[in-house]
Amino acid sequence: MIGTVLSLERYKKLRVKYSTQIEDGMFDPNGFMEDMKPFFADRERKYLAYTSEKNEIDSRPKPNTDIIKIHNKLHAGMYSIVVDQAVNHFTGIPIKWDYDASEQKRTLIQRLKDKFLKNEIGLPTVPEAFNRLTSNLDSMRFAMLDPETATFQGACGVAFRLLEPVEGDDGWELRARNIEPWRAERYGNAGIYIKEKYDSYQKKFFQEMKVITRNEILTYACYGDLDFITNGTFKKIDETKNPLEVINLSEFKNNTNRYCDFEVAEEIGDAIDRALSDQQNEIEQFKLAYMLVTGTTMSKDTAKEMMNQLGIINLKDPSAKAEYVTKNLAKDFNEYHMDLLKKQFYTICKAIDFNDEVFKSNSSGEARKWQIISLEAKTNTKEQYFREGLKECAETIAAFLEFNDKVEIEPEKIIFTFSRSLPTDLSYLAESLPKLAPYVSKRTIQSQIPFVTDVDYENEMMELEDGNAYPDSEYNFGGGGNNDDRNEILDQTSRTGRSSKTKARKSDSKKVI
Repeated sequence: MIGTVLSLERYKKLRVKYSTQIEDGMFDPNGFMEDMKPFFADRERKYLAYTSEKNEIDSRPKPNTDIIKIHNKLHAGMYSIVVDQAVNHFTGIPIKWDYDASEQKRTLIQRLKDKFLKNEIGLPTVPEAFNRLTSNLDSMRFAMLDPETATFQGACGVAFRLLEPVEGDDGWELRARNIEPWRAERYGNAGIYIKEKYDSYQKKFFQEMKVITRNEILTYACYGDLDFITNGTFKKIDETKNPLEVINLSEFKNNTNRYCDFEVAEEIGDAIDRALSDQQNEIEQFKLAYMLVTGTTMSKDTAKEMMNQLGIINLKDPSAKAEYVTKNLAKDFNEYHMDLLKKQFYTICKAIDFNDEVFKSNSSGEARKWQIISLEAKTNTKEQYFREGLKECAETIAAFLEFNDKVEIEPEKIIFTFSRSLPTDLSYLAESLPKLAPYVSKRTIQSQIPFVTDVDYENEMMELEDGNAYPDSEYNFGGGGNNDDRNEILDQTSRTGRSSKTKARKSDSKKVI
């Protein structure tokens, strides 16, 4: 946000202004659109720069000269590299939703103590409502929406997701969709979004604005065949009670000030576009190389006439000669200049150049890990804000389940697990982790293995495969007559990927420790 109109201070004041108006019941939709117009336009501009639909290079004027000049406007695509790299880093693997039953879990030492004292301890359970919640996630295609949300988050600095209850012939259903950042805003006490609709009776498009608070939903409409960023008048057309009593528009900030991933490096990104275009111009300019004519005088009209005659120039003066003038390309300098710009761009954006020699060579996993430490730090920040947005989504889904299915769930106990999608040097881990055995527990070492997401489950499967009994005697495969049970459980495991003990954790939702 550069300039007076787009200053961070002004944006914060506007947030206070319209949040207060909504709180006092005096919201002005037209004033809101007028004040937010430059900020909405800036978010859309950044997204178009990310998609390379419109960059600064597109507005570069053509040289004002009579000489024929190549005028390329190439996009290097640096913005999309930075954004997509972070998106794939933390949403490339679908985000996992779990329910926190930690207060019901016991450590191995506690389980052995309970067995010795013959305490009756139930298994950790997950509420049935959570299974319904995860079913809603599948129907709303959250796994597909998350990467798109993360893309808006990185490209525009903020993203929004709407979970809208819709009443149909078969009852209520919850629908999810991402709202473009240049069509929405979220405050602590309300959410505002605008979408384009079509009126079949008046046969024209119109803009519909909804202001969502915990108690009510206000609807405004602006008719006219106009662009979205318009000075049209919004008029209030409806006011209804909010059935969910939550703000069902979730915000996914990229950072505290809602800056995009390339906010502070736009000028360098534009310089890369210009440098790439200029180099391409020089290459293509060779076919339009200048001709040097010496020893004679030639007018402009005569030169044009001669060049149009099969490309042959007839010089009457015996001492006259004609030759092409070509320009030598400074290959080393051009490469140095482009590499310098790209290196600076990656550094400022905290992104990784995977064409670096570290990733091409046989460097150790530890060396590569330190190369991506800046990307990891940036991603951790994005992940924290993304988690806050998912918490708002979970609150909305929980409210819908209570409203529609009459079941309750505590959304604050829902855990979101993010997984990194970068390749791991398993040979390095296999060599280094065993060396830690004298100093840390086996469980701690197992937790450092990237593909082991549940250490308890992994230990259970290892004991199942070895035929060992569990400390709490839930399985007893060591004695005679137990082979059939063991084969049955192993068969279930081969089909589902989980043991029957793991399934039992979710089977009885009424057992509480």
